[in-house]
Amino acid sequence: MTQTTVAVSDEAVLMSRHLAGDDDAFLELFSRLNHKLFIYSLKLLGDSVQAEDVTQEVWEKLIMLRRQPQEYLNPVGYIMKMVRNHCFNQIKNRKRVSHFSTMDETTHPRDTEGDRTELEEIVLTALDGLPVEYREVLILNIYCGYTLQEIADMLDKSTDAIWKRASRARDKLRAAVLAMPDFQRQELTGLD
Repeated sequence: MTQTTVAVSDEAVLMSRHLAGDDDAFLELFSRLNHKLFIYSLKLLGDSVQAEDVTQEVWEKLIMLRRQPQEYLNPVGYIMKMVRNHCFNQIKNRKRVSHFSTMDETTHPRDTEGDRTELEEIVLTALDGLPVEYREVLILNIYCGYTLQEIADMLDKSTDAIWKRASRARDKLRAAVLAMPDFQRQELTGLD
């Protein structure tokens, strides 16, 4: 009789140590994941203050998990789902307050990464117009650096489904950028 060995990720080991009370393990998880969680939140929400709030809430909830520890074989996926749910709750709450398109442009959120080029503005505008399921895959892949396999694991989808979603998302993003008025696409002529 042969035994099947399940590979345990570094993050799963760190999560187990954290849940057992190891603060250093928590700090290591934080240093590995916080920036990606923030970027993911920022790109979904478009507001750095809300993104900071979401990531802080998630870290607080992770600390509270010590009260009733469980085994997490895919802690990154679990944490990303927490962030995702918090972001979607923020988006849902916004709909109750006011629609983004009704806000004056001067009040639109900006990230703090500095001035964007015209091309970056065009792409980000097009990205914001994508349905969430497409935008999410591109954000996780391009901005957070996760592979499609890692994204599939996080979202409990097959790699093939995520690959198709990413492909469709890129097609929709390209079409949205190309559909913008000609004066906005002048910088894109070199991309063909």
